[in-house]
Formats: sequence, C-alpha cells, structure tokens
Amino acid sequence: MIARAAAVAQPVETGETWRAGVAQSARQRLFGWSREMAAQRRQMERGWTAALQAGGGISLPPPEYPVAQHLADGGGFRIPAGLEDHLPQVARAFFDDRVVREGWVYLRGFGYYAADAQMYLPGRTPAPGRRFAAIQRRWPRYAEFARPLAEPAAREPAGWYAWLAWLAFLESAVQDVCTARWSAAVLGHGGAAGVLDEVLEGLGALLAEAAWNRWQPDGCPAGPCEPATWAKRATALTADARIPEVLREVARALEGPEVAADAVRAVREGDVLWQIAAVAQTRWLALAAAHPGAPVLLVSEAFGAMAAGPVLAGMLPSGQRGRVRLALARGSVHEEEMARVSGTAWRTGSLEADGQVVVHLDDSVFTGRTHAGLRRALTGMPAAVYLVPLTLDVGTPFNHPEEITALGRGVGEHLAGLETALRAVGGALPPAPSLWARRQGSRPSPRRRQRSGGSAGGGVRAGGGRLGPAAGAAVAPLRPGGPRCLTARARPRQPKCR
Repeated sequence: MIARAAAVAQPVETGETWRAGVAQSARQRLFGWSREMAAQRRQMERGWTAALQAGGGISLPPPEYPVAQHLADGGGFRIPAGLEDHLPQVARAFFDDRVVREGWVYLRGFGYYAADAQMYLPGRTPAPGRRFAAIQRRWPRYAEFARPLAEPAAREPAGWYAWLAWLAFLESAVQDVCTARWSAAVLGHGGAAGVLDEVLEGLGALLAEAAWNRWQPDGCPAGPCEPATWAKRATALTADARIPEVLREVARALEGPEVAADAVRAVREGDVLWQIAAVAQTRWLALAAAHPGAPVLLVSEAFGAMAAGPVLAGMLPSGQRGRVRLALARGSVHEEEMARVSGTAWRTGSLEADGQVVVHLDDSVFTGRTHAGLRRALTGMPAAVYLVPLTLDVGTPFNHPEEITALGRGVGEHLAGLETALRAVGGALPPAPSLWARRQGSRPSPRRRQRSGGSAGGGVRAGGGRLGPAAGAAVAPLRPGGPRCLTARARPRQPKCR
C-alpha cells in the first residue's frame, strides 16, 4: 500500500550517472550514515524490547514472534496470520478491511489510505469530494468502537494483541483527522482547521500515552499515563458534535469542479510511530538541556509529518509539555516535482517565533529546501531553529546529485552541512533511511547476484532489525514478512534511559 505511493518518487538512473556525480568521499559519508542508522535501530530495538519485558504492563507475544516483527514496514502494526483469532472480536469487527499477505495480517487496510489519489490507477481516481466522503462515512465508527477497544488495552497486564489493536485504532483516527486537516488548509477554512487541530492534539496525546508512556522504565522522562481514562477520553474526542459539521463543511467545498486532486491526501511518509518515539528518546533531552525553560515551537511539516508534533508532545513529561506550542507548516517542495501535489497547493504564510526554540519535524530530508522554506516563514527573532527529520534520504544523492549541485554547492559540501544541522540536537542522525532511499546502480548479472547473495545494484543498506524499512535488505519498502528481527537473537538488556 504505502510502497506504491513511495514508488512514485523512486528515481531511475544508470550506474554511470552516480559514479560521475558523487565523489568517493561523499559516497563513503552516505555509507557511514547508513551503518550508523542501522546500529542506532538495533540498539533501540534491544532496549525497547527489554523495557517491555521488564515493565510487566503488557503481555508479550509468543517468543517465536519477536516484539519488533509486529511493526509493519512503512508504519502501523501486523500480527501473524496464525494468531489472528487472538485479536479481540471487536478489533476484528473494526479492522474489517485488514490485509493478509505472506503470513501476516496488517491492521492498516486499503481504507486507511483510500482518500489519497496516489492509491488509484491513472484515469481511475475518484474525484476529491468522493474520496473525502469515505472519511465522513467512517467517522461515526470511532465513537462506536472507542470504549470496547480501549478497555481491554487498559487492563494490567494488557494482552499484546488487544494493545496493538488499540494503538492501530488510534492511528486510524489520527489519520482521518490529518486528511481532513490537510483539506481544510487547502480550502482556507480556518474554523474547521481550529477544531481539527484540537482533536488531533487530543488523539495524539492518547496515542503517545498508550504506545510510549505506558512502558517507560522508572526514572525515564515520559508523559503521563492514565489507562483508566482512555475509554472516556477517546469517546469524548471522537463523539465531539463539532466534527461531523466540520466534515460536512469541508466536503461541500470539495465538490466544486475546480478543486485539485491533491486537495484530499492520506499518504504521509512520516506516519511511523516508532520514529516519533525515537525523536523523544534521542533528541528531546538534549534540546531541553540546551534551552532550559525556553518556550518551544514544535512545527510539524504538513505534507509528510502532520501528526508528528501532537504525538511527540504527548510523550513529553508534564513539566516539559507546558513549554511547547504546536504549529503546522508546509514548506515542502519535492512532491510537486513528483507530480503528487500541484504548485497551487497551500503554503505556510508566516509563523510567529520570536524568542522561541523552533523544532521543525519533517518526515525526511534530502536537499534541505523544505527547511529553508520554513525558516523564511518565521517572524521575529527565534532563540534557535532546528531541523529534526524522522528519516534521512541516503539514496537520492546517488540518483540525482544534480538537484544538489543546482543549488550552487557540491555534493560533499552539501552533505557536510546537512550532517552538522542534523546532529545539532543530541548529536544523532535520524534512526532510519527514507522509504525511497534506494541507490539506483548498474544491475549485476544473475550469476553475480547469486555469488554475492545481495540485492541488485549494491544498494545502500539499512542493516538489520524491523525498526526501519529494511531488515538486512537494501533500503526500500520491503515485502511483508521479511527477515526475522535481531531481537530474536539478542539477549535482553536491563532497560535504561538512553
């Protein structure tokens, strides 16, 4: 599903192009980034698995199915097909479009992304209003299922599959709010946008609480966790009487013949929960220490990471959450080049940032032009401005170095500057490569592939583990049911704050 959307951006170049365009030193830097990101993921996987085991609040799955294998490539959760009956009956009813593929059941079905034009064959894409109508029809189900899905997940200990179902339910609600919020921004409906921002913040806090705060070891900074309130809060948010009216308002505006196809979107590459948790673990403490007490403007890039800010804010300790203001921006550029969003789509006007520490959350980074756009939109004198992407594009510099050199700098110079910006918060790179980060190289012969046991093109590799788009394979969207994660072979460590 997500792989099809990502494939639109996948460049095709010959091996000679990247050899001519990227110097050896730049290639080595990219390879080093890939190795470092893979090591970081393995460390997180071991630490998080140990914390879940030690916490006791959630019953773990059978040992033959390690914890991290339940993370689906591109985001969301999956369960072994042979254990599908372990899902609560109410979860099976809610996820009625779940997908079964190669021995796994995926809780994100086609409906999760169906509002996006990229999910359809050319010439067969429903009109924007028709795609948005699916959100309207689906919304009442959230209030109907909130309590029966929340209550099993709130038990102590919670069953593993009941817990995953609750997280997937919250992700689905967040997804539909994000779809509506994008349309409200495109249409310029400020009243609708305000309601949706409020609901998104509440749902993001619930998701952070259930997915992250619940199992953090004592002494590790995390937000509040009150499972007994989940059912009531989720029901109140999803049954808010303002939402159906907002959806009707947006739907009416989308019916016009002049509405662009991209006025309704549902595919966001930053829709990967564990990558947001990685930011909370690897970046926030350093940022808070560098700017004690300073107000923080947490800006989510709307195209790829709209929900990242609300979810990350929910993971922060109460004392830290109070200093954070959430904002939404769009400075992204590459989707127009990929024919995914027209040049007429909305852009951020201005954001007041005087005296604030600005943290720009994006799904990925390549040229840095999106972040440059955000900086231009800031007004006043910010205390500091940081770029914090969820992933790092290590493939496109090989495939399209001309996009870097067109900016007036060499590839090596650009990568060095980008690395400085990325390490400015916590000294760490993002934990994962972008979904489209496959280096396109010359294709070796089948005999050479058989000898090497590798993938075609000698691709930039992501390393092992299910945390990330690859598990010991070339960096690209993987087939479900890929290689077993390294957690299966790792000796659990005592949980620590890292």
